[in-house]
Amino acid sequence: MRDNSTARQTVFEELVTATKILLNEGIMDTFGHISARDPEDPESFFLAQKLAPSLITVDDIQRFNLDGETSDNRPSYLERYIHSEIYKARPDVQCVLHTHSPAVLPYCFVDTPLRPVTHMGAFIGESVPVYEIRDKHGDETDLFGGSHDVCADIAESLGGQTVVLMARHGVVNVGNSVREVVFRAFYLEQEAKALTAGLQIGKVKYLSPGEIKTAGKLVGAQIDRGWNHWSQRLREAGLA
Repeated sequence: MRDNSTARQTVFEELVTATKILLNEGIMDTFGHISARDPEDPESFFLAQKLAPSLITVDDIQRFNLDGETSDNRPSYLERYIHSEIYKARPDVQCVLHTHSPAVLPYCFVDTPLRPVTHMGAFIGESVPVYEIRDKHGDETDLFGGSHDVCADIAESLGGQTVVLMARHGVVNVGNSVREVVFRAFYLEQEAKALTAGLQIGKVKYLSPGEIKTAGKLVGAQIDRGWNHWSQRLREAGLA
């Protein structure tokens, strides 16, 4: 999709760069996707057409309404409703990411909650909520986020937090910008690695509520540094 609007074009370019960063840093796999709310129309959002993420360019971006529908007749991701239902429920959210982030994935199927253990994970809050599809739909589902009702429940489980896990499936990150969501996705992966290692060594001392509040403000001001670093890594890898 091409658009003469500078704000929209910036969003398209950041979505493509974000996808490349997340792939290069090992956070996104073949089936991940990232979207952004339309900066000129809060009732719409942008998400690439259904493609392998490494192939996505700005010309592949589609525009959707908050029901997850588009007039673009190219194939669309079945899980687009994860994005649409969160945008509908959370007017503050400007970007949504769905991945199967490797170090985070085990916390989708164990009874140990994913909680912050270092200052870089303060954005997580007290702990990461988990959406359990079995609660309403039983134990014979495909564990997918391919319908309005399931994805509305995912949005409800997310509540006002920055990330929600889909039981036995994957991860959904949200934030105020594409760059913020990439930052959070990277450090959620790091935090999960650190917690898993810590649980194997001894008793874990989690962040206190005060540390979560104060450290979150400090770290949250460093988003551009992360984006610039990971973008440079793309250039060095010949992927920019």
